[in-house]
Amino acid sequence: MYKSQELLQKNEINGKELEYLLLERKNERVDFLLLDVREKYEYNEKRIAGVDYLVPLSDFFNKISEIEEFKSKPIIVKCKLGGRSAQAQQHMMSMGFEKVVNLAGGITHYEGETI
Repeated sequence: MYKSQELLQKNEINGKELEYLLLERKNERVDFLLLDVREKYEYNEKRIAGVDYLVPLSDFFNKISEIEEFKSKPIIVKCKLGGRSAQAQQHMMSMGFEKVVNLAGGITHYEGETI
């Protein structure tokens, strides 16, 4: 069994761990943001149910201001395979975001609910 707060302290989580966290959030037992950094066309094709914000890495520095108010909140970043989200994670940490967690393998390795 996972522990929500421990997962949110990691640098990287897997798809099963994200599924668990999304269920915990739905049941109001944990609070975090899920940030997608893929391009809009990728997001429109398929996305994880529960994504809070789309901030494409290609426009990252213009759009990141949309979530600056959440710098102290845990944020999980995701993309297709995990590379772009790892870049976004590094940028966000250098910008003062306190806890940013990367989804390893991105949406490609996520087996939970998508829309």
